[in-house]
Amino acid sequence: MRGYSVHLLFHLLAVVAGAAAGVAAGLWWFAGNPTAVWIAGAALTVGIIVLVLEGLYISGVQAPEQPRRSRRRAPPKRSGGTRPDLRPVRPQAAETTVRPPAAAVDGETRKSAADALREWSANNRQ
Repeated sequence: MRGYSVHLLFHLLAVVAGAAAGVAAGLWWFAGNPTAVWIAGAALTVGIIVLVLEGLYISGVQAPEQPRRSRRRAPPKRSGGTRPDLRPVRPQAAETTVRPPAAAVDGETRKSAADALREWSANNRQ
C-alpha cells in the first residue's frame, strides 16, 4: 500500500487529539475547570480535521485501477523457408483414397440390412 506511513501518521495524530480531548473533558467534568472545555473542543475539532484530511489524502493517492492485461504467449516465429534436410511432400492424388465402389452394395444387401434393423428395434422396445 502506497503512503502507508502517512496513513499511520494521520492515525497517530487523531489518537493524540482524541486523548487530549478526553483528558480536557475529564478535567472539566471532574475538576470544574472552565478552560478545559475550550481545550477539549479544540482538540476534538483538530481530531475531526485530521480524519477528514486523511480521507482526502487516501482518496487522492489511489490511482484509478487499470484493467490487467493477460499475458498471452506469442506464437513461435516461423522462418522464411523450410528446413534444408526435409523435402516437400506432394499431396496424394484423389484416386488413391480408399472408397467402396458404388456397385458393391446391391439391393439385396440393403433389404436384408433394413429387415435386420426392423427386427432388432421390434425386439428391443420397452
